[in-house]
Amino acid sequence: MATMATMASFTSLPDEIVQHILLYVSPEETLTKIALLSKRFNRVAQEPLLWRCYCRGSFKYWDSRHHFKERLRAGVRDTDWRRLFILRLARNACIARLVDGIVASRVSRLQKIEQICQYGYDAKDYLLSQCRAPDSVDDVLARRYYSCSVLDSIHRSHAIEEWAKYQKYAARRTDASTPNSEKLNCGMRLERALGAFDMFMLHDNEGDLDEIAELLDDIAARFRNSHVYLDTMTTRQRAIALARWLHSNNMTGLNDPTEQTYRYLRNCLIGRALRDEHHPSLPIISAAIYSAIASRLGMEAYPCALPTHVHATVLSPPGVSLDGQPLSEDQAQHQENMFLDPYGSDEEVPLGYIHSFLSRLGIHAGHENLLNPTATDLIVMRTAQNIRASFTSFRTHERPLSQLIPMIELNRGDWARNLQPALYSMIWASIMMVPVLPENDEVRWDWQQDVRDLLTYFYEYFPEDSWLVEKYVCPMYDTFAAPTRRQNDGELPSRRVRDQIREIRRVDALAKAPRHRADIPDGFEVKYRVGQVFRHRRYEYHGLILGWTTDNTTWEEHHLIPPGQSWASYSQPFYRCMVGTDGSDHHIIAEENIEIVNLHGGPEVLPPEIKDLMQMAGKFFKRWDGERGVFVSNLTELYPDD
Repeated sequence: MATMATMASFTSLPDEIVQHILLYVSPEETLTKIALLSKRFNRVAQEPLLWRCYCRGSFKYWDSRHHFKERLRAGVRDTDWRRLFILRLARNACIARLVDGIVASRVSRLQKIEQICQYGYDAKDYLLSQCRAPDSVDDVLARRYYSCSVLDSIHRSHAIEEWAKYQKYAARRTDASTPNSEKLNCGMRLERALGAFDMFMLHDNEGDLDEIAELLDDIAARFRNSHVYLDTMTTRQRAIALARWLHSNNMTGLNDPTEQTYRYLRNCLIGRALRDEHHPSLPIISAAIYSAIASRLGMEAYPCALPTHVHATVLSPPGVSLDGQPLSEDQAQHQENMFLDPYGSDEEVPLGYIHSFLSRLGIHAGHENLLNPTATDLIVMRTAQNIRASFTSFRTHERPLSQLIPMIELNRGDWARNLQPALYSMIWASIMMVPVLPENDEVRWDWQQDVRDLLTYFYEYFPEDSWLVEKYVCPMYDTFAAPTRRQNDGELPSRRVRDQIREIRRVDALAKAPRHRADIPDGFEVKYRVGQVFRHRRYEYHGLILGWTTDNTTWEEHHLIPPGQSWASYSQPFYRCMVGTDGSDHHIIAEENIEIVNLHGGPEVLPPEIKDLMQMAGKFFKRWDGERGVFVSNLTELYPDD
């Protein structure tokens, strides 16, 4: 009787109350159970407002093709929200199957990764959940690694798409009527063009392009709220007030920089600078942060890339001075400018100081060109060179590894997986920040050299980016290559690149012959197994065993074949290893140099450099087995006895 009374009471509730209650029911239950209870509940469960709430609450990230934010601003009945939710649910199920396949087998792994990447940001929510899989999952390391690898490729696609806007801008014709701001922005927004570098090293962290914009919006709103009379200030007053406020809130510059800390990778990334509590940034990033916030406050501000130290420059409205006074009629379109150094000062930088600064650098003429605002494409290229400098400093400093790791580390223990993406981002920027139709052969030749560098990195470290190379590099390659390169009845210059991509995909689809220990030739004994932790007898670094060979057969991945290496003349096994000195998995080490380290317990018993490799170890291993003291192999297709 009580149950019937309760049911009667519930069914007597107005539709609006029932819909509100359904917000606390999972969308899946609403689909499969609630909607089947009665005709009324079926009708209530179709309500667009309910499904819009489900879409907003269940999925944080949406691919741009959905125009999700625009849908939210439109009428609630203009979108079939229930259908949209079901679409995302079906895509998640498909992505889950693909991720399971990627983790379980190396066969067609790249193909499955590319399939997920085609979903764009619709895949991000599920991938993030797998990047953060609990330690109790049987294949936790592999699941985290490959989910993050797919997500990394999607992030890179967003970065490259942002830089590709410059290509579209460069293909247009500009003239005297083109606004100055349009010429300087080059079809991009400064913070997004610089935030593209963050995307290469974002992994499973927050701080993508939209989130960078939201952080800047929030800072601008906080500044405006603290300056209630902002709209009554002159341009000069607003510019100085912003510089002082940023400086007092420690949002630009570096705290007590040294020669080494100045070159930290984190200082080159605008997203990192905005999210970090200390907001570390090089002068170029400080100037970019200042300019982006100033533009949100109604000022026209740009970085000014003076030699060795980037400043910010603020322009007055046309025909008005920086102090709010109208200019003469013959200067109706003239804009005054002022300089600031957000990195190191909270005051205006006098023009006389700028001239003196340039003179000290040996630049005594042509100051006017240097004092102009710098276009966004050049700021991107200068940031790329700063990233290269960070990478070079890491490689060339002769210090213990523990002292070098902070130079590349963005979050605890992620230095190993930032090394190659950092340089990769610099190469991609160099390729994308060149006009579609270069004006001279020298630019054309430099671009082709950059492409060769990119392809080397792509083949060796990022084969999952085949789809990005096809989409962006191959068409540009056909445009940039000299006409004389078109041979054999108009054969495209990119044919060789496309052929290599086809070969990568062909090999990806093949099942490799396994290496059985029973097949090891007489006279050989392979002592060690895949997954063991070792110490190098001579150099004393630690590493992980990934594979072994006793003859001249190749390693399991076509792009990792040791060039020109012959094993037939050796009388001992060799092991492919991942080592803690650089996080690379390309090291080949003789058995005589390997000393196995016996460890038992949780991950805390591992040497520090092996702990830092845990995020990378998922490429080859399922998990750490503390009882056996080894990493559990995910290479059983290749080494079934290990």
